[in-house]
Amino acid sequence: MQNYDLLIERVAKSAGLDKEEVERRVEAKKAKLSGLISKEGAAQIIAAELGISFEDQELKISELMPGMRKANVVGKVINLFPVREFEKNGRSGKVANIIIADDTGNTRVVLWDTNHISLIEDGTIKQDDVVEIRNGATRDNEIHLSGFSEFKKSDKVMGEVQTEKMTSEKTVEEIQQGQSVKIRGTIVQIFQPRFYSVCPECNKKVAQDAEGFSCNEHGKVQPKDRAILNFVLDDGTETVRVVMFSDQINLLIPEEDLKDPEKAIAFRDDLLGTELYVSGNVKRNQFFNNLEIVASGVEKVDVEKLIVELEAKG
Repeated sequence: MQNYDLLIERVAKSAGLDKEEVERRVEAKKAKLSGLISKEGAAQIIAAELGISFEDQELKISELMPGMRKANVVGKVINLFPVREFEKNGRSGKVANIIIADDTGNTRVVLWDTNHISLIEDGTIKQDDVVEIRNGATRDNEIHLSGFSEFKKSDKVMGEVQTEKMTSEKTVEEIQQGQSVKIRGTIVQIFQPRFYSVCPECNKKVAQDAEGFSCNEHGKVQPKDRAILNFVLDDGTETVRVVMFSDQINLLIPEEDLKDPEKAIAFRDDLLGTELYVSGNVKRNQFFNNLEIVASGVEKVDVEKLIVELEAKG
């Protein structure tokens, strides 16, 4: 069930209304705002107008929405990343990242408080543990925990959880920053591919100096080139720039072929006008101040397969 459906159910139950009535109000709100907000956004406004707050309730991961300041959720730790140290504005600190999941989805949790981080460092909380989170702030499809948040190991038991990244099918005009989406559209513009140098061991970006290239983890290295490809996708409602890195590029063409001008031009000419399914995260490009999709998956639309699916639904 999509986030919107869960939200409608919660609003209807809390307000004592039929789902159909809540959906009617959502459509009316969208129309009043000239369709400038998504269904989820309109549903959140309706909930607020009805005096309904989700901030004191325990939510499923798929029910989390951007902008929450007191999100409460329980999930199983499915991934732990190394604690990182940083310096900013003359101050040093630590940050930890984990991925938690329940039976509806998964999300990244960012820990900024040293007391929370210590639970990771000393092994109190480890992979496959179930954790309870209270008063988390949601932004960019993540939960951020500060010193005002609660983070602890839970006694609850969780069986199967959703380890695959959850995406929702959207139109371009509906996408919002932080969402994981799947969009079907046609490529209407392709930009010149760019390349950057990475460490051959860890695939992280390397720094160049007078003596050559170096990796923070592996020292002096002979780097390899990785490609970045940008194109514009049009789904009939709006256009959006899509950013593809090597893993996705290689699904369409070996990335080294993009260094060959003739092969690159032939690839571009062949891809223009192609209909694709693009899955990825919606980010805000700070330079252009617009939304773009960082692709995590691309697939050419199989028209015959699509016709069969549509007929089955009909």
